[in-house]
Amino acid sequence: MQAIVIGMLFRRRRNDVHRMCSVRVRAVVLFFPVLIWVLAVHGQTVAATEESREAATGLLPPARNAAGHAPYLSLGMDLIRPKNTRFFDGGDAGHATLYGSRFTFDTGAVGSSFQFYLAPGVRLPSGLRLQLEFSLARALDWRGNTNYRASGGHQPSGARLDTWQLLPAGFYDFPGWKLAPPGRRVQPFLGAGLGITGYRLSDYVQRFPEPDNPEESLRRGPGGEIPFTALPGGSGQNPTWMLTAGVAIPIGGSMHLDLSYRYTDAGEIGTDIGDITIVRYREDGTRREIRVPINETSAEYRVNSLLVMLRFEF
Repeated sequence: MQAIVIGMLFRRRRNDVHRMCSVRVRAVVLFFPVLIWVLAVHGQTVAATEESREAATGLLPPARNAAGHAPYLSLGMDLIRPKNTRFFDGGDAGHATLYGSRFTFDTGAVGSSFQFYLAPGVRLPSGLRLQLEFSLARALDWRGNTNYRASGGHQPSGARLDTWQLLPAGFYDFPGWKLAPPGRRVQPFLGAGLGITGYRLSDYVQRFPEPDNPEESLRRGPGGEIPFTALPGGSGQNPTWMLTAGVAIPIGGSMHLDLSYRYTDAGEIGTDIGDITIVRYREDGTRREIRVPINETSAEYRVNSLLVMLRFEF
């Protein structure tokens, strides 16, 4: 009876999470085109004002007005710092749950790493830039700690995470301030994007080097081998949105250096339904390996990053 009640609670939690994610994605879908429209209208007014003012003072017009619709290509990388998160039990598929309680989980974070970007786009006279971003991050290193009962305070976990993103994005370049020579300017910008993130989680292992009772089921092997549990891998695609703010610095000719901060919500990552491999050691030192089918597990994936891009206009 207790297992049925726990299962109902987890299914309810999973449904609530899905509803919250659905509402969040719908809100972003509505917000993004409205933001682009507002910035476009505002940008046309600002562009006209700037052109009139600079014509009156005899200064060269900004490049964005002189060039019109200018296609460009951006290349760059960012230092990503995913937020701390927790792996919980996911949806109920009729198998055993790994954690069995909302008070049991694996908490940790992906280590800081680099993500690489390629983004073709177009700069409009209104001050808007529209681009399609593709980014790739490989061999991100997840490190965490589980809190199973009687398994010790130190229960290290580790996994590998690979991700990619496809993200249509829009940016608005503010008028900014002038540099020498006349006609060139540093421009702050704001941006938003809505797209998709694909991920693959692999090599997920939880180890138990310091159990409460080293002579019981979590005893070490005869050569000091640490008992562990290996989880199934996972993969999927999630709706993703991002917000960004930065500054564009002209560095010569039609090249700009774009420096920005980003916040990205990439949905959830997790393990798929499959068998865990439980490795333990008997009193006589022999190895025991047990395979048990379990439901999926999942964790939120949120990222803060500092992005550096080189933008080449044609």
